[in-house]
Amino acid sequence: MTPGNSSQITDGAAMLVLAAEEVVDEYGLTSLGRVVDANWGALDPAEMGLGPVHAITPMLKRNRLGWDDIDCVEVNEAFAAQVLGCLAAWESDAYCKEHFGLDRAFGRLDRGKLNIDGGAIALGHPIGASGARVVLHALKVLERTGGRRAVASLCIGGGQGGAMLLERP
Repeated sequence: MTPGNSSQITDGAAMLVLAAEEVVDEYGLTSLGRVVDANWGALDPAEMGLGPVHAITPMLKRNRLGWDDIDCVEVNEAFAAQVLGCLAAWESDAYCKEHFGLDRAFGRLDRGKLNIDGGAIALGHPIGASGARVVLHALKVLERTGGRRAVASLCIGGGQGGAMLLERP
């Protein structure tokens, strides 16, 4: 890793209000979107960068969705090779069969849907605010582009990953 291919730790903040639909209606709030599903995954810490694959893949399978159903994907990258490893895993028949019991690769993610305005390498990695940042950014991209569904994901040290499936109203 070098400063050129790693996300820098930056100052940053993000705020989200998570509310039940009834509360949104009662107070006349404007919703950017809704959380459809969330999933956490983990694997051997020696393969820590692939955590998002293990969080996103089961979540999308559970919702009977593939990459063609998703308009925006935010993967908060620790470093450039980490996201490339995730893309390779999703495109690998052997990896998807071994880890997810699929007959073939999960599929190829359209690179034009990935980290649309740049990921953590471009924007920074505000420790403690990264999850809120990727969720909010994914929702704002859907709003700007007229998209319907997004996935926001984090690669978490120790071989973990977290993901949320988001939908615009």
